[in-house]
Amino acid sequence: MSFSGLLIRNLIAPLWAIKEGTPYLKHLKLLEGSKKRPIEVIRNEQLQRLRKMIAHAAFHTDFYRERLSTVTDEPINITWEQFVQIPFLTKDDIRANQKRMLASNISADQLISKKTSGSTGVALEVFADDDSMQWKRAVTISYDRWSGWDIGENIAAIWTTKDPKTNWKSYLRNLLLECYTFLNTLGMDEDSVLEFYNKIKIDKPTLLFGHAHSIYLLACFLRSKKLDDIRPLGIISTCMVLHDYERKVIEEVFCCKVTDRYGCEEVSLIACECPAHNGMHLNYDSLIVEFIGVDGKPVENGEPGAIVVTDLTNYGMPFIRYKVGDVGVPTDRTCSCGCTYPLMESLEGRIADYIVTPEGKLISGISLDEHFFLHLPTIKQMQFVQEEIDYLVLRIVKGDNFTDQTYDDIARLVAERFGSRMKHSVEIVDSVQQEASGKYRFCISKVKNPFTT
Repeated sequence: MSFSGLLIRNLIAPLWAIKEGTPYLKHLKLLEGSKKRPIEVIRNEQLQRLRKMIAHAAFHTDFYRERLSTVTDEPINITWEQFVQIPFLTKDDIRANQKRMLASNISADQLISKKTSGSTGVALEVFADDDSMQWKRAVTISYDRWSGWDIGENIAAIWTTKDPKTNWKSYLRNLLLECYTFLNTLGMDEDSVLEFYNKIKIDKPTLLFGHAHSIYLLACFLRSKKLDDIRPLGIISTCMVLHDYERKVIEEVFCCKVTDRYGCEEVSLIACECPAHNGMHLNYDSLIVEFIGVDGKPVENGEPGAIVVTDLTNYGMPFIRYKVGDVGVPTDRTCSCGCTYPLMESLEGRIADYIVTPEGKLISGISLDEHFFLHLPTIKQMQFVQEEIDYLVLRIVKGDNFTDQTYDDIARLVAERFGSRMKHSVEIVDSVQQEASGKYRFCISKVKNPFTT
């Protein structure tokens, strides 16, 4: 660990938290040792927190007042048997009932908007109260520490971002507290990757962080150029399925184990690998996680099931039995690391490709959700299919208020994101279908990626 990291952890971060009035460091302190308690204690605590959330949702939201009335007359005393009778919450439910899901006793200025299309390409805006956001921040840090990183240590991030230098407040925050060096996944090419390499060669980051496939592409590039001197202490892969072949290349190039992490914008962290790298521990600090089969019942261990989560922290917009849209495999194996939280064997349902532009730039499919799709509110669902180096097919499910102007907006965004040489066509469909495996692919490219050659 670096001296600057020690300074930030012990002085700058606490002072910054006091200035902002953010309690995440206090929450982080409370989480110490939480993951090694007996599972019976944890489940009982979850039930008490669930009862509090259910009662709150029933009394303070119109949506859940109706939904829960058929399940229990006493929300504060709900049982596990009654809990599993609550209907699943879907993305369509959220879009149709967004305002009715907001808690009447939490003011609008305490709510933070979060926009996503997730792994399914379905547009969604959700809200979380500030207290929940601070709790989630602490929880995420507690799991990220499993990688070997800690607050204040340098991070090399392969991510979609605005340059912090464009805003002096963002620049100062990054310089003194967050310590990121970014490689923007919305325009990767040889020059930008080499610039990133030269920066982190000097900064010597403790952590390499980014989309699973983005880290893999970086590893392939560095290997092809025989640049073998980047040695982080930890690597966190997120947002996508990390394939075994990708993990193998990443770990060989950086001489470091990969910590695979899984979450979504709606509820934040869902599961994370520990130092034993023997599956992902479910985030029982914030969530109840279920794996549901096609019959609507829990699947057996070792069988794939739809991931369903209940957020125990977000009182501003409760998420109770929410179908995330991904598929995972639960297991009853115990872990040698000492964490008693249950394991997910594998994540089966999040895949996104890179689009290769005619100019040779790489555009991360997972990044397009925020920087393309969410600028088109009249579209309900979308999928990108790159048929050729200069030709995209956009499969679109029309939303409310879809007009001819939407086609013009799409053409403008295609030119902005992919360059003037990229041609495209729009295919209107009733829905973007999942694959036989149950996976959705937001972005599919049939063009060979130059970094993997």
